[in-house]
Amino acid sequence: MLKDAIATMLERHQGTMLTGLVSDIPEDKMTAQPVAGMNHPAWLLGHLLAFEQKVVTGAMGKTVRHPVPAGWWDIYGIGSIPKSDPALYKSKAFCMEALDETSGLMASYIRELKDADLEKPLPDPDLAKHVPTFERLLVILPTHRAYHSGQIAVWRKAMGMPHVGM
Repeated sequence: MLKDAIATMLERHQGTMLTGLVSDIPEDKMTAQPVAGMNHPAWLLGHLLAFEQKVVTGAMGKTVRHPVPAGWWDIYGIGSIPKSDPALYKSKAFCMEALDETSGLMASYIRELKDADLEKPLPDPDLAKHVPTFERLLVILPTHRAYHSGQIAVWRKAMGMPHVGM
């Protein structure tokens, strides 16, 4: 039951919250930094996508239609520094389409998990260092998305953009 709730939350977050937060941001504003060093939407979407594709391919063993290119972690990974140069980033459309895919793949995989699978270690050694089991992964996925969506909401406020109702 909890697995279904988490899967549904991921799908609804993608279809409503994340889409609502970025749909009215013009492409030429995606890398704006109203405060020096602030994570901007282009970096945030790429970061979510980098992590989720790692989860989908490395932990869940699925294939994605739009794999992130080599060097993606250098731009979007933990410890990377968002830059204001739009040429460094993929388009909002690319990221949102790929995030739609990862959301669906993650949700369907989560719904198929058996209770006994939850305590199994993640097969990807890089992920397993930080998230050792599928049970913990189920906690990380929605909280990671929510955390970074909150950063987009703060960015919107700093840019003078209206609040997006969820």
